[in-house]
Order: sequence, then C-alpha cells, then structure tokens
Amino acid sequence: MPSTDLAARVASRWRQLPPPARRIRVGLSGGLDSTVLLHLLASLRQTLPIELAAAHVQHGLVAGSAAWADDCRRLCDGMGVPLVVCAVQVDRHHPGGLEAAARDARRAALVALGDEVLALAHHRDDQAETVLFRAIRGAGVRGAGGMRPIAVAGPGPLLWRPLLDVPRAQLLAYARAHGLAWVDDPSNADSGFSRNFLRNEVLPLVESRFPGAAAGLARMGRLCGEAADMLGELAALDLAALRLPASPRLGREATLRLSSARLRNLLRLVLLDAGEAMPDEDRLREIERQLRSPGAVEGLCLPVGSSAVCAYREAWWLAPARQEPAPASRAWHGEPCVPWAGGVVAWREALGEGLAAAALLGGVCELRRRAGGERMRLRIGGPSRSLKNLLQEAGVPPWLRGDLPLLWVDGRLAWIAGVGVAAEFRCLAGGAGLLPEWSALAG
Repeated sequence: MPSTDLAARVASRWRQLPPPARRIRVGLSGGLDSTVLLHLLASLRQTLPIELAAAHVQHGLVAGSAAWADDCRRLCDGMGVPLVVCAVQVDRHHPGGLEAAARDARRAALVALGDEVLALAHHRDDQAETVLFRAIRGAGVRGAGGMRPIAVAGPGPLLWRPLLDVPRAQLLAYARAHGLAWVDDPSNADSGFSRNFLRNEVLPLVESRFPGAAAGLARMGRLCGEAADMLGELAALDLAALRLPASPRLGREATLRLSSARLRNLLRLVLLDAGEAMPDEDRLREIERQLRSPGAVEGLCLPVGSSAVCAYREAWWLAPARQEPAPASRAWHGEPCVPWAGGVVAWREALGEGLAAAALLGGVCELRRRAGGERMRLRIGGPSRSLKNLLQEAGVPPWLRGDLPLLWVDGRLAWIAGVGVAAEFRCLAGGAGLLPEWSALAG
C-alpha cells in the first residue's frame, strides 16, 4: 500500500471517532509499529485539527531498555511532538503472568495521563495473534472478538487502533520508504512467552500451509465482535424488560423463563457493567444453577469479585460484596453520612417524612447493630412487634439483617433501616424531618 493510501486510511479512521477527538497521545514503545503510527499522525497535522503527543512507558524488564526512552525523545524531537516518559513497577506475581503484568502496567500508566484519545499501534497480525490466543483458551465470542478499533477505557481516554486492519508488512514498507529508525525489543524473540510462541512459531507455520490465515483470523475476530455486540444488545433489552417497577432489581420469575444461554448472557452484561472480571464458564453456570434453585427465594448472596449476585423472594440483583461487619454501636452527632458495614447511613432533610427533627434535638443518638429482642411500634396505637417479624415483612434480605443499622434515641428504638420509623418519632405532615438510608439496601 502506498504511503499516501496508508495516511488516507488513518485520516478516514480519525473521522470515525466521536468528536472532538483533538488531543491524541500515541503509546510509543519505540518499536516499528508505534514509530510508524506516530509518523503517520504527525504528517496528518497539516490536514487534521489534532494536537499530538506521545508517551513512553519504562518497565525495566529488558536489559538496556532504559535507553529506549532516549530513542523516543530523539524521534519525537525530530517531529515536534511532546513526549512524556512514565516509569512503572510490574507485578511479577500477576496471575496472568509477566506478559499480562507488563501489559496491564503499561495500559494503566497511559490511561492515567488523561488524554481524550490514546492511539495504540496494534495491527492486523496482532489481531490475528490475539484471536488465536483467546480461541485456544476457549474464550466466547466476546473474547474471540479480539481488540476493537475504538473502545472506551472506563473513565479514561478513548482507545483508538487505526492500524488494526493493516498487516505488519505494510508498516515495515512504510518505515523503510520514509527512512524511519526504530527499536527492536529482543524479548520479542523469546518464544518462551505464549504470545511470542504464537507470533514466531505457530502463525508462520499456519501461513505457510494456509496463506492468508492471519487475515482470516482477524476477520473472524471482527465478526465475533459484531456477534458480541448483538448479544450485548439482546442482554440490554432483557435487562430493561425484567426491571421491577420503581426498583433497580430484576424479576426472578420472569428471568427464569429465559433460556440457559440467554440468562448467562444477561449475567455477563450485569457483571460487565459492574466492572467485574468475567468468571469462567463453570462459575457462571454455577451462579445460574443457584439462581434457578427453589431455595433462592429464601436468600442467595454469591460473591463475584467485589460484587455479589443476590436473590430474595421474587427479585434478584447485583450488589457490592460485604467488606466489613458492622460495629456494635456508633454515636451519631448529626453528621450527614456515617460509615456502616462497608456502606454509609446517609441522612437527608425532608418535609413531612422520616424522623421528626425536633424529636432528635438534645437526645443521645446512637446507631447499633441487632442484639436480639428488639421491638418497635410502627403506628400510634398499633402493636409492638418483634424485629424478626418486621424484617420479614419488609423483605430485608437475610444476609443483611445481622449488620442492619438501628437508631436509638435516649435508649428508645427510633428507626430500623429497611423497615421504617417508630410511631413516636415519626415526622408529622409539614414538619421538618430527617430521612436516613443505608446504602447496602439500595441494590
């Protein structure tokens, strides 16, 4: 492909980005791929309204790699591109191995720079390698979809891979045609690393027997990505249809009418939206099995990372996993937020509802956890009822009951999270009130 065609392709890919996409930072290793990408974008500054910068990450894993930052500086100085050098520590005990650890550390450093767009130089051969690697590991269509040309990195920059459909041979031809110099990372030749083994040993062998195999794998990744997007759309439709009225929770009975594959597809979306790493297939099937079990109506709380899949009675939902138990007691002096059992008890002013503000003035207010034998009257003239019955009637999930915050005022029980306010403390119509809420019950 002529140089002008490659530059035109990158310019076309830039026009597909959501606006404004002006501030672009290239992740610059100093190798062939990122050097070509930087050169292409630098040449397009005359025709595109972009502000270009670069970042080089030093991880110190390869002998002599500290000098690569100097090579990157010379390259950027020659093109008039500002450069930031970031030094990172790589977790050598990373569960995914040293390759994954270096990749995660590099990505975190680049994302933290806060640019609008982070341009990465992955090309078609990288995509083929990624698709093959994930297929060998048994990834589903989401994993086999490989890398996306445009992706959102959470609250960070937009990730942009404008060369993802360009074979490496074309990048090499471009670099030679423009007299570019680049760094060769000697660790790339070490086939002891899984991805290097695929890149150096497996893919060349497959290509020798099946010419165009890399292009085919990359195309399969694109098609799997489209399929994954459609599955995501289906899960979003199911999520909206199953939402209970005036609640973030989902109807369990309607959910169980979904096919097994469709229910697990919905679970994947819920976990993905919560930022959880996707559990393996066996774990996901076990979550489904327990969600479908008759005993789930009595209460279910299954930890998944920092979240938990919860079910109780006719609803199920995802909530933060419990991080710490509640204290036996904690004084309240009118603070708007009080930490409690990994969440907070938040107080907001209200008119004609909640606790009567006047009934709390001058009193000794204390949050306590359940101790046993508590009783409360919800209506003037009504019966005093046990906490156990009140919690069952209010539908408070069993696993939350032991740490539930109870407000005592001068030794009298005034409020129970998830249940309500004692009759003698209730705010009258038009009166100034305080409405407490415990965040753990919000899911």
